[in-house]
Amino acid sequence: AVAVLAALLWAVVTVHAQEWRAGIDSRIELMGILFRLAGNSEYHQCRVPAYDKAIEKYFAPYRDHEAVQLARSLGIGFEAPMKLAIYLRDAESLEERVPFDRPSVHLYAAWDPAPVRAFLVAARRFAVETNFQEFLRSQQPLYDASNARLQAFLRDRADLAWFARFFGPQPPAHLVIVPGMANGAPSYAARFVDESGAQEIYAIPGISKVDGAGLPVFDSDWRNVMVAELAHVYVSPPAARFAARMQSPARRIYQAVAPAMQRQSYGDSGTMLNQSLSRAVTIEYVMEHDGQEAARIAIQKENARSFFWMSGLVGLLDTYRKGRDQYQTFDSFMPRVAQFFANTAPKIQELTDRLQPKVVSTSIAEGARDVDPGTKQIVVRFSMAMTRAGPKKSSKISGGRFDTTGTVLTIPVALEADRDYAIPLRWSGGQSFVSADGVPLPGATLRFRTAPAPPPKKP
Repeated sequence: AVAVLAALLWAVVTVHAQEWRAGIDSRIELMGILFRLAGNSEYHQCRVPAYDKAIEKYFAPYRDHEAVQLARSLGIGFEAPMKLAIYLRDAESLEERVPFDRPSVHLYAAWDPAPVRAFLVAARRFAVETNFQEFLRSQQPLYDASNARLQAFLRDRADLAWFARFFGPQPPAHLVIVPGMANGAPSYAARFVDESGAQEIYAIPGISKVDGAGLPVFDSDWRNVMVAELAHVYVSPPAARFAARMQSPARRIYQAVAPAMQRQSYGDSGTMLNQSLSRAVTIEYVMEHDGQEAARIAIQKENARSFFWMSGLVGLLDTYRKGRDQYQTFDSFMPRVAQFFANTAPKIQELTDRLQPKVVSTSIAEGARDVDPGTKQIVVRFSMAMTRAGPKKSSKISGGRFDTTGTVLTIPVALEADRDYAIPLRWSGGQSFVSADGVPLPGATLRFRTAPAPPPKKP
């Protein structure tokens, strides 16, 4: 067991006074597997095929283990199991690195150390009874290959010293990069502070891509996710300090984009605000390392996720990045950030109207009655150019076609008399129409009723 744990330890590298370590973490894997068995869908997305099969085969007999049942009873998910993992000493003892009773330890909304400690007692038995160390040994070749790739990638293609430069003087922190092998695409961030005040800032990006050999792929997309997760930890304290000032405008902005935010599991305005900042910081990283065009594409992708204020926020952070003689730390710039959101809130509808496509008109009015059943086509006009081809096999809309401008869609129909119709305005595979800039059309359905058939003519 000691040999296996030693093999899983991270490489520690110091670059320009920024110490970091990177590699697979057995605590992260154990928690990911337990919450996968507990039924959390976000922990059932492993995309490393051989690893996914190994987990399923090895741990399937333990689905009803007490630790799994207690994991389920905690009612937590997403980042909470990962935050818990980094507060544990190792995957064998599962000891608390700092006492959970400390006022500063608050790992999720309804945090209560008592049920967590009961869960950890059962999790220790789970690790023993499943011989979790044997599972780790069986996966050692995969771990070794993945770690070697990751550490080479970070040395050669990532600039981890950038965070200290961008955010300004901060309390010393070790950056810890952990690939979530069992996690699939979902990615998380966390901060650990020990009793001496030393801190670790974790990025836990999931593995979303593998190569032909089934090994994790670390590329610029993965790097950007890692940067975003680290940025999320850095921006959280200053955002919390200005939360009261930003609360009212953030709520107003959130109301305008709530459905899109909720689809991304961002359930409140505070989460949206933190995500806005971490994404804007990531684009600053992209701009500095990959250039203006890469940053423009990144902003376009954020518009597609309904962060319609991203261009303005990135422009504001450009002011910070270029004016470090005036703003030596990100904290010192936060009043400008707070004012940005205050200024954006009254304009959110204008931003939405400009960037989000809408249905301008339909040749059959929404809710119309007595529509002629002899109608052969429906014409839909959009507020902006749309992407004219659908995703892969869903590229048709029951024979419908966009015109060359992408603003007009004609859908052939064969209607029957005296019937209610509900025609979803989306691709036949269920995917949303998107603008030429990649912003989805909000869910839209055209509803109408056809007229009764005329009475038969008298002879």
